[in-house]
Amino acid sequence: MRKLFLGAVSLGALALGIGAAAAQEGILLDAVTVTATKDETRAVEAMAGASVVTREEIRTRAVQRIGTVLDALPNVATQENANDPATAVNIRGLQDFGRVAVTVDGARQNFQRSGHNADGAFFLDPAFVRLVDVTRGPVANVYGSGAIGGVVSFQTVDPDDVLAPGERLSLTLDTTFLMGRQTGILGSGIAAMRPVEAFGALVGLSLRDADDYETGDGTRVADSGQEIVSGIGKVVLDPAPFHRVELSAQLQRFDFANGLGTAREPRRDNEVTTETFVARWGWNDPANRLVDLDVSAWSTRTQTDQRQVSGTAPALGSRRSFEIHTIGADVHNTSRFDAGPVGLALTYGWDAFRDEVTVADPLGSADLFTPSGERTVWGGFLQSQATWGIVDLIGAARFDAYQLSGGTVSSDGSRISPKLTIGIRPIEGLQVYGTYAEGYRAPSVTETLIAGVHPFPAAFSFRPNPNLRPEIGKTIEAGLNLSFDDLFLEGDRLRGKVSVFRTDVDDYIESIYSDPGAPCGDPRVRNACADATFRYDNISRARLTGAELDLTYDARRWFASVSGGTTRGDNRVTDDPLTSVYPDRLALGAGLRFLDEKLTFGGRVTFVAAQDRLPLTAASLKSDDYTLVDLYGSYDITPDARAYVRLENVGDVRYRRFRDGADSPGFVAKIGFQARLGM
Repeated sequence: MRKLFLGAVSLGALALGIGAAAAQEGILLDAVTVTATKDETRAVEAMAGASVVTREEIRTRAVQRIGTVLDALPNVATQENANDPATAVNIRGLQDFGRVAVTVDGARQNFQRSGHNADGAFFLDPAFVRLVDVTRGPVANVYGSGAIGGVVSFQTVDPDDVLAPGERLSLTLDTTFLMGRQTGILGSGIAAMRPVEAFGALVGLSLRDADDYETGDGTRVADSGQEIVSGIGKVVLDPAPFHRVELSAQLQRFDFANGLGTAREPRRDNEVTTETFVARWGWNDPANRLVDLDVSAWSTRTQTDQRQVSGTAPALGSRRSFEIHTIGADVHNTSRFDAGPVGLALTYGWDAFRDEVTVADPLGSADLFTPSGERTVWGGFLQSQATWGIVDLIGAARFDAYQLSGGTVSSDGSRISPKLTIGIRPIEGLQVYGTYAEGYRAPSVTETLIAGVHPFPAAFSFRPNPNLRPEIGKTIEAGLNLSFDDLFLEGDRLRGKVSVFRTDVDDYIESIYSDPGAPCGDPRVRNACADATFRYDNISRARLTGAELDLTYDARRWFASVSGGTTRGDNRVTDDPLTSVYPDRLALGAGLRFLDEKLTFGGRVTFVAAQDRLPLTAASLKSDDYTLVDLYGSYDITPDARAYVRLENVGDVRYRRFRDGADSPGFVAKIGFQARLGM
């Protein structure tokens, strides 16, 4: 698999003839990204590993979980469990505890619960997502603190996404039926209005009800069904020329049960609720090039309430809860001016957020493994972007600081992280760039304060570490951006991004398990766990290297695709591989359009390599290689109505994604209809 991907990179000229993602099935590189520099630019022109997915793509694919969208991006992977709707994001082998900054309308999603799951996840219904903006690596350090792996920014729908020009009221409806190895229905509706030009509003409701799915060999996966209710409300005001005010609220509720019902893993009913509130004001007068101002404040709360439904009589009905409340603010401005032949854009700003973790477990010890505490993180940045002829230059510096406390333990720190990017456009449509960027991640509350004894029978001790040092990520990246029109045929488009990178992380924080004596849990040895400990500690150095390919070609009547990524990561002290690195992946796609492009047929083949490059202590995580084939078709009945069919995992392959807790679904057919009514 690795040879296959590297061959695709080395034969880039040949790959250009294949292309990458289509306008209806892939990554729209012409879409706008802001995460790389906080200044709007097309993803294909960003001098960084940037990808954007639009609402059109999300709706066309009838996405059930947001991870389906992210997994299609080069060197982006997600960790999900079939019995839990949470999603954790991995970018270039970095994951957990905020290494990848995830935001919804700018609000940080910092939920974390210790257990046999990812240490950092978020809950999001894709029905209300209008745009997914991803930047890989710490080149997005101006976007916020901690993102040494990258940034995933979700934007929710606006009234203008539902209303056509001139309309005052509109309604969109999406309905999808699931058949095959999983049955169920997905439905959502969004109503928007704009009674006057200065005021717009929307409300939306999403309902999802799906049964447990079966794997490719017919094995039922317990608790893999979905029962989700979520809603959104948003108000957009244009109170004066060049001013824009947005007020939004998103509420979600996820009900599910999981657990084996054993003494080690009792069964629990779960109720997860999320609340995200955002207020934003922007001012952009085209006649005033010195002011392009954006101010926002937000609050997000994720709470998991669990009730035990198996076990001994005293434990039945016992409750525990995990809650994280994060509040934050962001202020930034861009000033543009010319200095002779040089065009300059100066962006500067300040941001901060505060995590409050509250865990209650009266009859258990979850409040020790996910300890309560507080962390405040803040910083400011200054970035200068200059364009002179064929040369583009970005120089930036960010100051980060944090304070953390819980019980009798506290810690703090600060640092300045630089960034320098140089790009050259030797011919129209081709850009070569090189970047050096650093990022800074403060330790989380759990990494610093975790304490207690693991439940029987593996009764080892968790140890706090108030001396944890922040991680410092240092990335070198080189890449090509390709953007050509009318290349082979009139009206065709070629878009592409190819990059290679190396990231060194100083003071990388990793969980360290030590058991020098008899194996913990050995029934033949009394107190075998007495010397076994688990804590988070800094290892001196970690290194991740890799490459990415994302090319698109669209000739209108037909399109094709190739994209993929490879990453290798090592602990440079012990020479052991890092357990957080996902396997290589390569995807090829193609399709045809008929009837004035109203009818579309296409398919996608995804090759995923085995992952057995793991330390001995993590050998149980090994995953096998697999190949998936997906087919799809859609017909635009009218400009406002579409019917579609998707056939996923056509080969009914039984497979398990790396680090997932269960096998994935076998063959699933999706038949759906989308409509919009406006007046």
